[in-house]
Amino acid sequence: MTAAVTAISVSRVQVDLFRRMTAGEKSALVEQMFEESRELARCGIRERHPGYGLDEVEHALHRLWVGDALADKAWPNFTHLRP
Repeated sequence: MTAAVTAISVSRVQVDLFRRMTAGEKSALVEQMFEESRELARCGIRERHPGYGLDEVEHALHRLWVGDALADKAWPNFTHLRP
């Protein structure tokens, strides 16, 4: 079996599993993936900026997700932290 055929087979199984999931199961899966992506982003921020504390990491994460302009409006008291 080639890699392309395997990928197609796996994709079909995955689509079938998604179709069988309830709306609540799909929602829980999306929430889990969202939280995992946020934690991965936090790890990257801590790697790039080991001196950041917990609040600074969270602020840098918000800046990464919403952009500088919105982050500055939402959190005007924070300094401009680089994600």
